Amino acid sequence: MKQCIIADFEWCVTPHPTGDRFQYFNEILSAGAVRVDETGIITDRFYALIRPECAEYLHPVVLSSLRLDRRALADAQPFSEVFQQFLAFVGNTRVFTWGCADRSALLQNLRMKAGYSAENAAAAAPQMRDLQPILSRGAGIAPPYPSLAAVLGALSIKNENRHNAMADAEDTAQIVRTLYQKDPALISPLFAHHSPVHASENSGRCQDDTNSPSPTFRTPGEALNDARRHSRFCPICQTPIGVGTWIRASKTEIMTLCSCDQDGRFLCTVSAAEMPDMRYCSRAVLTPFEGAPKAAYEAARRAARIRRIGAANVSADRSIQTIPNVHSVPDPQPSEDNTAEENS
Repeated sequence: MKQCIIADFEWCVTPHPTGDRFQYFNEILSAGAVRVDETGIITDRFYALIRPECAEYLHPVVLSSLRLDRRALADAQPFSEVFQQFLAFVGNTRVFTWGCADRSALLQNLRMKAGYSAENAAAAAPQMRDLQPILSRGAGIAPPYPSLAAVLGALSIKNENRHNAMADAEDTAQIVRTLYQKDPALISPLFAHHSPVHASENSGRCQDDTNSPSPTFRTPGEALNDARRHSRFCPICQTPIGVGTWIRASKTEIMTLCSCDQDGRFLCTVSAAEMPDMRYCSRAVLTPFEGAPKAAYEAARRAARIRRIGAANVSADRSIQTIPNVHSVPDPQPSEDNTAEENS
C-alpha cells in the first residue's frame, strides 16, 4: 500500500550562535511525524522532545503555545540522537510538511548543532515536500494559502488548539482523511510518486508533487515581497492578527509588529532562507514583543530612520545643485530714470 509521512517541527527563536544581533537561530524543540496510508489513516507515529542547547531561557508564552514542559525539555535527548531516530522512522518514505519552513529549520539545526556543512546537511536530511498547496486546493481555498487552523476550519474539522509537533501532524492527517472521503483524487498527488527517495533527488527545494509553481523564488527580495501578502495568525489563539508597517532589517529579513486583542503584541520576523538549489524560500516567526526581539526591532527601526534621513539629504543636495549660480546672473542695466538721478 502507498504511504507518505507528514512531519512537523516546533522551534523557538534564539540569538544566533555567532553573536550577530540581526540574525536569529531557530532551535528545534520537538519533532513529530505520522505515517499515513493512501486512505488518510494513520498507521504509525513518531514524537520526541529535543533538549535546547542554544536557548538560555524559554519564555513561558513559548512553552505554553507549544505545549512543552521545561523539566521535560531539560531531560530530553540531544538533537543529533533525535535526528537519527527520525531518519530511521522515515526510511525511504516520502515526507511532507505544511509549508517549507520545517526543512529550513532542520538544515539550520544540522549545521549549527550537529556540525554538518551545508552540502552534507542537504544530503543527510530527507527531502520534504510542501503539501500546503495540495490540501488547500482540495479544501477549495485559493492562494495565498492559509494556516493549518484555517484549513481545519474550512473543512469543519474540530481543532482543539493543541498546537505541538505531534498534534499538528495528526491534524494534517485529518485533513488528508477528510479530503479522501470527499474525493480520493484530491490527495492523489501525495501518493503519485511512491518509489524510494534517492540522494540525488534530495535537492532541498520546497515544492509539491503537482505541476504548480514551486514556492521558492530567484532572489531574497521576491521571497520577502511574497511573504508580505500572507495573512498572519496569533501563535497562541490562532485568530487573525493586525499587521503593522514592514521594516527591512537586512537584505534577507523584514519585520513588523503584530497585535492580538487577546494575547498582546508579537514581533513577526520574515527571513529569506537560501535553499540548496540556490533559490529562496521565506519563513515567518512570531515571538512575544519583549527582550531580544524587542531590541532587534528597535535597532531595525533606528537603522531604517537613518537610511531615510540619509536618502533625504542626498535628494536635497541634488536639488541644490540644480539651482542656478546667482553670481553668474548679469547685473540689470540701469534705467534712464536711475541714470538721471545719478547725474544729478
